[in-house]
Amino acid sequence: MGQGQMSEDGASVPLPLQMSSIRLASQHLLWKNHLGFLLHPTVALDVQPETFRVAEIGTRTGLWLLDMAKRLPNIQLDGFAIDNSSVPPLQWLPPKVNIRKVESFTTGLASNGQPAYDVIRISNLGASIEDNDPGSVVKTAMALLKPGGYIEWDELDTAHYGIVNSNPSHSTSRLQALLKHVDEHDHLLGARGWIDSLPDILARYGLQVQAGQHRYRLPFAYANVETDNWFKEFEELSYRLANQKDGKELRQLMAAAKDDCDRLGQMITADLVIVVGRKVY
Repeated sequence: MGQGQMSEDGASVPLPLQMSSIRLASQHLLWKNHLGFLLHPTVALDVQPETFRVAEIGTRTGLWLLDMAKRLPNIQLDGFAIDNSSVPPLQWLPPKVNIRKVESFTTGLASNGQPAYDVIRISNLGASIEDNDPGSVVKTAMALLKPGGYIEWDELDTAHYGIVNSNPSHSTSRLQALLKHVDEHDHLLGARGWIDSLPDILARYGLQVQAGQHRYRLPFAYANVETDNWFKEFEELSYRLANQKDGKELRQLMAAAKDDCDRLGQMITADLVIVVGRKVY
């Protein structure tokens, strides 16, 4: 996306919103490096290249699909994206990778009305979830999933940010003030209280949950990069606020908190939650 990008109504798009793909790519690479897997180990793969298909609901940059294509080059990989502005041009994708833009993750995903996929990964839908209930997305994914197939849902738990302070004698009040302000606009930022209920929600729709909820946190050695990613996301949030005064206030709080992070060794962190369910019928 170029610096002169315009929105649909002809207004100039702020540069931080144009550069969100950098944050998303960094986030993907951090977690891939830390976890060491693209699919959770509880997803048991029995790959038959002629028929095996994988889908990603919530494609952002396409990097996860591209990494999967390196490991399983002979299987079909389909991505579904509401915003495909960070996706590479389709003609640059590997032959077995397809990414399609959709209006929502509850309609327009059907494949001739027949279960099509052996594995469906749902990733970081956050603010795309309506009425704080992801059930409609699970129901749609179930209709696409073959019997015996798996749904893996990966979500950053932005309902429970953590603050890590390298020196407890230093106050984290400015970082706390920033997160409080962010929380007041949580509907724009992403996922909230329903994350803790994901195992029950998957089970409600007939999935056999594999070993409950898995929580992961990046090591402190990644603190600077993880915190920078969160500040980039908060900056994007500040430009999406309808009230420009609120956006300016958020950026002022960010400047003060970032100074403390850099000088005093403070960081923002959030768990990655992974829940895996298997369709047993």
